[in-house]
Amino acid sequence: MLNTNGHKKYTAGGNIEAEKLLAQTLREIGECLSGSGLSVYLGGSYGRGDGGVRQDTENGLLYNDLDFFVFSRQKVQGAEKLLHDIAKKYESQLKVDVDFSRVMSIKDIKRNSRRLMMQELKRGYRHICGEDLLEQYLPKYPAETLPFSEACRLWLNRGMGLLLAKEQIDKNTVNTDFVLRNINKAVLGSIDAYLIARNEYLWSLNERAEFIQKSDLPQDWKQLYQTAVEFKSSPHRQITVSVNDLWEQVKNLYLATVQLACQTENGENTEQAVFKKCRQKKELSVINYIKFCIKSHKIHIFSKMLFMDPAAVVLCKSFNVLSGSHDFTIDGKLLKYWQIFN
Repeated sequence: MLNTNGHKKYTAGGNIEAEKLLAQTLREIGECLSGSGLSVYLGGSYGRGDGGVRQDTENGLLYNDLDFFVFSRQKVQGAEKLLHDIAKKYESQLKVDVDFSRVMSIKDIKRNSRRLMMQELKRGYRHICGEDLLEQYLPKYPAETLPFSEACRLWLNRGMGLLLAKEQIDKNTVNTDFVLRNINKAVLGSIDAYLIARNEYLWSLNERAEFIQKSDLPQDWKQLYQTAVEFKSSPHRQITVSVNDLWEQVKNLYLATVQLACQTENGENTEQAVFKKCRQKKELSVINYIKFCIKSHKIHIFSKMLFMDPAAVVLCKSFNVLSGSHDFTIDGKLLKYWQIFN
């Protein structure tokens, strides 16, 4: 089974054992869902062919989640329970999260067609079963046309990952696997979001890594990015420096990419800079305000900031937490908004 890039492999290094395990798993899942009326695709790292394989297999061979995207022309009774049961079965076997999206319609494909998630899926997926609705209804758009709101969404998710990692670090027992995963994802996501904001994003991780090494970005950014690329391919649980120092370095990288991409000027706070960038990109609308109110189940005080995409609004909140003192806590409202709008 080839993915859309013509690659036969699921993992970055082509690990034979992992390749066989994934191929067998996908065959079994395809058989379970055959005739269900669902169109199912494996996306994410393994769908693109750049998934990771653990160096230390104590927690299983695979490292990345299995991210499945599910579509259907019409409502399928019992689909949610079927997918939930399959996910639980294979999470137990594989020791990684197995995530099925909600069942999306053709209208959802068209509505979200310019999002990073959908465009990356278009360029790297394994079709597991059903009609190939992506081939029919999802066009390819150039990377330079990705909305600025997608950079905001990526920054938001990676910033929240950093906050959650810091909570682990501050505990007596550090979940090394969780901390390293989120720190390295924050490096990749911060610089990738910066590239999106500057209309310089490239679809291939290897192409981005090569582009970054040739760019005029700071040398320490280049080193962190290259290290994170290597970690993604061959993840480990080895920390050779102070984990607090590493977290602090990556946090500063994260904050700097947002400020640099939004061209924060003297005396201008980040909210103002993000709003200005959204205005330049023509991504302000009353629809965004309505969307924020509906999804948060609350009528908010009318503010020009709420004309931004909700991901940009919540990004500003998470940025303010990360740029504050070390004695921070993840506010319950921030966590709730992230879960709604990520």
